[in-house]
Amino acid sequence: MTFAGWSLDPFWLPLVVGAAAAAILAARTARPRSPHPRWRLIALLSGLLAILLATVTPIEHLGNQVLWVNFLGFLLLTMVAPPLILLGAPLTLAFRAAAPSQRRRLRALYRSRIAAALTFPVFTWLVFAVVTYLWQFTRLTELAARDPILRDLQQFTLLLVGLLFWLPAVATDPHRWRLPYPLRALYVLLEMTHKALFGGMFLSMNAAMHRHFAENAPAWAPDPLLDQRMAILVLWLGGNLIFVAALIAIVVGWIRYEQRNQRRVDYRLALQREAERRRRAALEQIFQRPV
Repeated sequence: MTFAGWSLDPFWLPLVVGAAAAAILAARTARPRSPHPRWRLIALLSGLLAILLATVTPIEHLGNQVLWVNFLGFLLLTMVAPPLILLGAPLTLAFRAAAPSQRRRLRALYRSRIAAALTFPVFTWLVFAVVTYLWQFTRLTELAARDPILRDLQQFTLLLVGLLFWLPAVATDPHRWRLPYPLRALYVLLEMTHKALFGGMFLSMNAAMHRHFAENAPAWAPDPLLDQRMAILVLWLGGNLIFVAALIAIVVGWIRYEQRNQRRVDYRLALQREAERRRRAALEQIFQRPV
């Protein structure tokens, strides 16, 4: 159902609004004993807003007719919303707001074998690469643009694999496979290189891939081949900017971690030197001579 270009989707609208209400309620519940940082709640809500932008605004309506708008929605669902939601630390927020019995269930859930398999970094990288390729560069793109149910499935799976992909890189919530900072940077860099190679390959094509968009484009839309190249550039340039920002954030986090670790080492060494000084002072008092 659309209204003036807005899609009143019965799946996405209640889902996202309900998730936002639950996050705000959880933050208020957690505030007295274990407050959730406000900036993390803002990041989480911003990620949910990005989902709404991709699924209920004119981006969704026009995305079924113009390929570059379609790919803009893909970018929001895979590269913008997931890292923002994960920066909001939703699992940590749930722990802070939950009762002790609920925390035990949450702990058992994220420590389960299924969760461990789904969040294994090699799996998350591969499933992100494969699923995004299938939905963006095969005939499934055209089928989803014609079928509302398949379109919802497309958007949901893109969001899901985006969350799985960004989980090892963002690493704010507790999970089984916590990568050290160098491996996080390599993980993001590999996907950045992979997307750049595919982007270059599809930019070099001399024929439009998706006939549906060529046949159903509005009058103001660019010609099919230009539309395809604009779509690739949206993913390529937009995705690379986000990857670079993620790499910078990982490097900054790595530097801060090393600084904190060095301060801990210096503090322990200072305690050891003080203990040694006191021991020597005690021995000198006993024997009345320097040791």
